[in-house]
Amino acid sequence: MDPVTGKAQSRRAGGTPKTDDGEVPRLRREAEMKNRVLQLLGRITSRHTVEDMCRATVEGVRELLGFERAGLFLRDEETGLFKGTFGTGMDGRTTDERQLRLDVFPGTPEERIVNGSVIERGCKLGEPIAQPGEEDVKADLIGLRSDGRLFGILSVDNRMSRRPISDEELRHLTLMSQVFGNMLETSRARIALARGEERFRQVAENSGEWIWEVNADRRYTYSSPVVQAILGHQPEAICGTRMEDWFVEAEREAAVAQLAAAMEAGQPIPRFAIRHRHKDGYEVVLETSGIAVHDERGQLVCYRGSHRDVTRERDLESQLRHSQKIDAIGRLAGGIAHDFNNLLTAILGCGSLLLEEVKDNDPVREDIERIRTAGERAAALTRQLLAFSRRQVLHVQDLDLNEVVREMESLLRRTIGEDIELVTKLGTAVPRIETDADQIQQIILHLAINARDAMGDPHQLFRSTEIRQEVEQARMACGRKPKKLTIETLGAELNAAFCRKHVGMTAGLYAVLRISDTGVGMPREVRDHLFEPFFTTREVGRGSGLGLSTVYGIVKQMGGHIEVDSTLGQGTTFTIYLPLAAAKQAGKPASKGKEKPLQGKENILIVEDEDVVRNLTVRMLQTLGYRTVQARHGVEALEVCQSHPDPIDLVLTDMIMPQMNGKEFVEKLRGLGNKSKVLFVSGYSSEDTVGGKTIGVDTPLIQKPFTREQLAAKIREVLDRG
Repeated sequence: MDPVTGKAQSRRAGGTPKTDDGEVPRLRREAEMKNRVLQLLGRITSRHTVEDMCRATVEGVRELLGFERAGLFLRDEETGLFKGTFGTGMDGRTTDERQLRLDVFPGTPEERIVNGSVIERGCKLGEPIAQPGEEDVKADLIGLRSDGRLFGILSVDNRMSRRPISDEELRHLTLMSQVFGNMLETSRARIALARGEERFRQVAENSGEWIWEVNADRRYTYSSPVVQAILGHQPEAICGTRMEDWFVEAEREAAVAQLAAAMEAGQPIPRFAIRHRHKDGYEVVLETSGIAVHDERGQLVCYRGSHRDVTRERDLESQLRHSQKIDAIGRLAGGIAHDFNNLLTAILGCGSLLLEEVKDNDPVREDIERIRTAGERAAALTRQLLAFSRRQVLHVQDLDLNEVVREMESLLRRTIGEDIELVTKLGTAVPRIETDADQIQQIILHLAINARDAMGDPHQLFRSTEIRQEVEQARMACGRKPKKLTIETLGAELNAAFCRKHVGMTAGLYAVLRISDTGVGMPREVRDHLFEPFFTTREVGRGSGLGLSTVYGIVKQMGGHIEVDSTLGQGTTFTIYLPLAAAKQAGKPASKGKEKPLQGKENILIVEDEDVVRNLTVRMLQTLGYRTVQARHGVEALEVCQSHPDPIDLVLTDMIMPQMNGKEFVEKLRGLGNKSKVLFVSGYSSEDTVGGKTIGVDTPLIQKPFTREQLAAKIREVLDRG
């Protein structure tokens, strides 16, 4: 039996098969056709793009398989339409026919191909429609399939010679089309994979997140280039290391346990944040998440995920929480200071009146002096509370920061002691600022005292035994350093990037005050609570815990920003950014001229809800010669103003009162046409306005607690003002 034709064979002598004479040419033609098909497939498989494979197919069908014309249409997976690729024109050359579309209509050969037919014969396909005189020329269609899925249609014809196409030729063409389909699908898959890899590369390289892949041992097998911006290392230095190699030691054990639990169960890595070590030594907080990748058998292959740098985000959240906590405590402190100031006004006021009546040799005088001294100390404490709560009155003036530091040098040298070297580095381009000179001096003095203590005995600075031991170990490791306090001034232009990292800051020019010491530094648990009021590391009785919180409040009220950089055993640096104008103002302090008499005979209305303070104020003013009338709140004061027979020269009104506060009372008073002068009284500063004028800035204000002399001086200042 012939293995090719299937026909019986006879044998000659010697065992050689004997074939019918008609079979030899056919077998030769078939072998030659197979050889040409193999050559065509070789051409196709040597191409690397779909376009080149389509061109090679059309040209090979014409040149190698003997068809005069060929056309190739590929199916668009998205639309289902057949779009042209290349074809053969009437001149026998390959043409670009990607603008052509093969329409499929019901009942047509094209539809039968779509429905599963392998070959459709006698189809009228021209360019794409037969031209006049060519109506009887038929084209044949071959469906191009791979794994049973139709991906294109190949059309062939012998339009020029009108030679009929045999079934044998079409069978070889069908064989070729099957191999071509497989190659085309492989090429498409390769191209799609390359495009997917390119998309992944672009996403990984341009994403702000660190994209990674790790094996079952948590070793990095891939790291996107973003790691250099996040940790300072090249991807090559990361690959091969374990994830935990980059965790900070304090959090490593807990993080590894969480990762191992998820990976052993083949579950996604839950989103969690962990601190990593940067190449330069500092820490960054990365938020980690990942998913498990399994093979077709369900075996874990690797984990893929990302690290997102949330350091700035966490810092801002921490700043915001700290700011909100400080604001809440500040409101509480301000309320306490307000009530406390009412009590102190009575204590100091009564003390000053008693001292006026008691003779110098009276034994009671010494006790009254002690009462007044204690009241003044309590008043100083309330001023610190007001500073922290940002409710103190600022007396704004144009300042040269360098000059303020120079004026304080002698005081600072006496304060810090001879064993500490004081170094000042005053910049040459420090912008002038408009703020309260006393408050700037208070900032410098507080920080200098704090620095002095930090360079002293740690046993007096920290009451916690654990912190003492931690400090001692750090000092031993760093070595003893000379005691030095450095005060530096400079100018700085803060950009938007800096301000985005700090809540409440705006870009612009700032004056910078930097105070550094070579003291013991601070551990993290101390730095986190540094500016909170009444927080102190010292023994009971060695500090109020209001020093740094006062500094914080003053800086914030000025619209500035304060940063602290402290390393255990190496010292601390406070950097203060001061804007060119203070955030809250209270007008420039009055210039000191000749002492004016404190007495007067004008009519004064005292509006105060606290009976003790009101009665005391009335008594003070009466001893100075003034005629007084009083009211408990704004509603009663309006009635007094309308019913009083004599004009009222001055209204002395508290700000916070029941029924109608001082601001509302004065606004209604002005609405009635009353032009009496007004002096507001308050326990703290206010941003309220009356008639477009800010109370305490454009409108006179006296702060509680006050003595008789202070009240008398302020009243005369307001009455004598034009």
